[in-house]
Amino acid sequence: MWCPLANMIRRLDAFRYRRRIDRALALHLRGEVRGDGLTFKKMSTHLEIEWMARDIHPWDLDEPADRKALLFVQQTLTDTEAAITRLFETLPQTDVVSVKVLEKATEGVIMAGTIYRSAMEPDTSLSVGMRLWQRGIKYHSDGLWFELRGSSEGPGVLPPQRAPSQIALHSYAMGNVNVKI
Repeated sequence: MWCPLANMIRRLDAFRYRRRIDRALALHLRGEVRGDGLTFKKMSTHLEIEWMARDIHPWDLDEPADRKALLFVQQTLTDTEAAITRLFETLPQTDVVSVKVLEKATEGVIMAGTIYRSAMEPDTSLSVGMRLWQRGIKYHSDGLWFELRGSSEGPGVLPPQRAPSQIALHSYAMGNVNVKI
C-alpha cells in the first residue's frame, strides 16, 4: 500500500524538480521577446556531505579495547551504508554524493569517497565494507582499527593515542596487502 504511494510521490517530486529547471531555462519568462529559451540537454546534481562517526553504545564501554574498536568499525561501516542508501532514496534528484566520515576524537577523515547513483545496486553476497569499497568509499582498516586518511585520497596518518602493538594495520588497495608496522 505505502510503497506505490511513496513511488508516486518520488516521481512527482522529480517531475517538479525537472519543471523548475525547465522554467529557469525558459528565457521568455524573464522578459525576453523570443519564446524559444535554452534547450535542456543534461544535468547532474551533486551533494557533498560529511559527518562524525558515532561512538559505540554506552553499554559496550566496559568491553576490552580490541572489542570496542571492532564494534566501532562495524558500526561505522553499517551507519555509512545506511546513510548513503537513505540519501539516495530521499533525494531522487541527486546523482552523485561525496562523503567524508570523521573520527570524533581527532576529527580526522576515516572514510571518504564519491558514490554515483548507478553504483547503488546492492550485492548482498558481499560484506558491508566491500559493498562500500565497490561503490567508491575508500578507507583503511584491518577490521579492528581505522587508519586516519590525510585527505580524501592521501596517505593515512595514525592517531597518536594507539599503542605501537596496535599499529599493525593492513591497507587494502587494488588487491595488494601492505602491512605497516
